[in-house]
Amino acid sequence: MKRLLLLAPLFLLIVSCGEMDSDVQLLQTFPYTVIDSMGNTIEFTEAPQRIVAYDAGAVETLFAIDEGERIIATHSFVTYPPEVEQIPKVGDAFNLNIEKVIDLKPDLVYVFSETFVPQLTNAGLKVLYIKTVDHNFRSTTDMIEMWGQITGNIDSANKLSKSFDEQISRIESKIGVVESKSQFSILQDVGQFWVPGADTLMGEVFNLLNVINIAEDVSGYGQISPELIISRDPDILITADANMWFSDIRFANISAVKTGKVYKLPSDKLSVAGPRFVDGIEELAILIYPELFDEFRKK
Repeated sequence: MKRLLLLAPLFLLIVSCGEMDSDVQLLQTFPYTVIDSMGNTIEFTEAPQRIVAYDAGAVETLFAIDEGERIIATHSFVTYPPEVEQIPKVGDAFNLNIEKVIDLKPDLVYVFSETFVPQLTNAGLKVLYIKTVDHNFRSTTDMIEMWGQITGNIDSANKLSKSFDEQISRIESKIGVVESKSQFSILQDVGQFWVPGADTLMGEVFNLLNVINIAEDVSGYGQISPELIISRDPDILITADANMWFSDIRFANISAVKTGKVYKLPSDKLSVAGPRFVDGIEELAILIYPELFDEFRKK
């Protein structure tokens, strides 16, 4: 087990294993400490039994490693897995009902934003704040392993993390045959011409899939003009409303529209930086390179 695990530039996870040989360290879980995104040290001497998981990625991860029963509340924007319908909601992604959280008597509150941290800690609650992953999707495996350590289910977390990395490697091996001169240009419109730039999860996915993001110069998510989209002429469009692109005469000569390569993603897997994210990458790869990923489609 590594003594020090770097989770992007956001925070460090420090595993306290004592002076033991490597075989024994693999079985050691506690004490375990996490340095959160504010630089605070959060120590775990035992697995929390009652977790308010105020983050969709955390909820998906806990269920994926068979620890979902520890979740006693989340927020109303969390929709996966189906079991979350039965979990109490204590607000939405931007508003947290502190009183409801206190009444639930959690032994851990996990949040993706620092907004609520002072109120929660002042109420005497144990809070773990990790800034939400908005880029570097590969750090998803670090988050999976962190939850394995916190819950004591290291084996399940390590298996899931390994599977995530192996799936990325399989996708990369397929994409490796795509030459630069064969690259497609792409744009994702999330609505009203809001698009992801290079420093986003989707920007990184486009890099992995060896396609050119025509909004590469956008920082984070930004709104661009129809005229700019037309001038940059994407070969592929990812959108929630394909009909809009086909029905608007302004876009009639865009390559993606002329060739019919205007796609709606088959699922929401790319919307949350959790274990399913890699499946979303695969879904997008199949849309872009159907001939390369024919075997994936038949799974």
